Amino acid sequence: MRMRKRAQYLRQLRELQLRDIGGLAVELRRLRRERPELVRAKVAAAAATSAELQALERALHERHPLRELREAGISGACPRCGSVHGSRDRYCAACGQALRATR
Repeated sequence: MRMRKRAQYLRQLRELQLRDIGGLAVELRRLRRERPELVRAKVAAAAATSAELQALERALHERHPLRELREAGISGACPRCGSVHGSRDRYCAACGQALRATR
């Protein structure tokens, strides 16, 4: 159930990120300005959200446990509560469980 909630959240986040990128592009064009570093950062954030969402959707569709999923930026699931955590996370955002260092 947590994976489905996370996927729903990521869908909403991705939609907001894409709208933000579109709005930024329109405003930059209107003001005749260029901010390629800002656009790149926003696109990279949206791409990371999309990659995580795709990984979750595949895991949900194929019914594989998340710990078997290998996707850039996603390290696995918390051993205590099962929440998704990133490869750079040291603690679970949901329950505070210390996560194993993976470097």
